[in-house]
Amino acid sequence: MAGVTAICDRELPGGGVPEWVHLVPLGRFTARDGRRFELSEPEAVIAEFEQTGIDLPVDYGHQSESAADTRSGPAPAAGWIKELKAKADGLWGRVEWTARARAPIGRREYRFLGPVFLHERRNGRVIRL
Repeated sequence: MAGVTAICDRELPGGGVPEWVHLVPLGRFTARDGRRFELSEPEAVIAEFEQTGIDLPVDYGHQSESAADTRSGPAPAAGWIKELKAKADGLWGRVEWTARARAPIGRREYRFLGPVFLHERRNGRVIRL
């Protein structure tokens, strides 16, 4: 199954550094650029994440998504997604933030989280993070 990547912007809540973050809304949703996607099977996304056994990085400005030869320097992680869970409003991730990232997130210097996901080209169905 061929898939392509997309990003879903989510605002972080104010008032501290959240342990759990809302990654992808359940059902049909529209990205800022107008493309439509659907998270219809969050349990399948969770199962794929658990099967790989690899934490997902939370980085700055999608640096880990850039080709290594186009980076101007290191691409440090702000945190690591250690666990996923499905809730009534979508897919949530438990993040272990780095000490360096906690302060600017708490000061709201970083307000948005942009989860990158693989989706089916024909229907926008989210396959994995």
